[in-house]
Amino acid sequence: MISIKNTPNLTGVTISGDFDDLYNLVEAFYDITVDECSEKHREYLKVSIRVLGLCYDIRHAFMGDREVELVENQMTEDKMKWHSLITPQSNVYYKCNYLYPEMFFIMLALNELVKLRIRDLAKTSYKEAMDKKVVWDNTIAIIRLFQAEFAKCVKATLTEGAFARWLNVMNNDYIGIETIAGQFVDLLNIKYLKMTKEKRLKNLSSIAKRIVEFRYDDDHKEIKEVVAEGAREHGCEPEDLSLEGLEYPEGIEW
Repeated sequence: MISIKNTPNLTGVTISGDFDDLYNLVEAFYDITVDECSEKHREYLKVSIRVLGLCYDIRHAFMGDREVELVENQMTEDKMKWHSLITPQSNVYYKCNYLYPEMFFIMLALNELVKLRIRDLAKTSYKEAMDKKVVWDNTIAIIRLFQAEFAKCVKATLTEGAFARWLNVMNNDYIGIETIAGQFVDLLNIKYLKMTKEKRLKNLSSIAKRIVEFRYDDDHKEIKEVVAEGAREHGCEPEDLSLEGLEYPEGIEW
């Protein structure tokens, strides 16, 4: 079972699970994102690549390159005697951390990628989530469980009213997240890292709102113009550019 909890300093969340949990989540991410070699859904390639950034960390987690913890599995000596087995009384859980603003973006991107998968499976332009070819799709089920665990973490963090508003904001039908400038997400990540724990808590909802309403954000408009001009000048894609002053710190206190 995937578990998502706040990090001690509210810098982000800790994603944890056993080997199979995380392996299956990575496979679901690969299934739902747009392949860079495919000509289909090219407009969602940028957000897919960013989602695969999280996939990279989760994959390295279950490979043992991040943190591990022991979780009690409720096995007792009486149960061992009953089954004539000697087994460990703890399971190994692998875990990794991810920044809060980035997680907000990931949730929005996954919503859109799920919609694409539903349309592709149902062979229709409508959102037929209950279509017989869709309703029991394993990939969508894993993605939705991951999103539900994150929502549960946010619910435990915000007040009841703030969480209700957050749900409304995050599930807007007309976000168009595929057109966001990735550098804007970087900007919000870096600004968030500079906040105190108390300030992070106060700003969680507003950061989510800024990502959802990026089209009307002055910082996003400026970034979009700068990277578009830079892309024309250097003959590259806007997402390939890094902006001066947008550097992540080397060490993050989670």
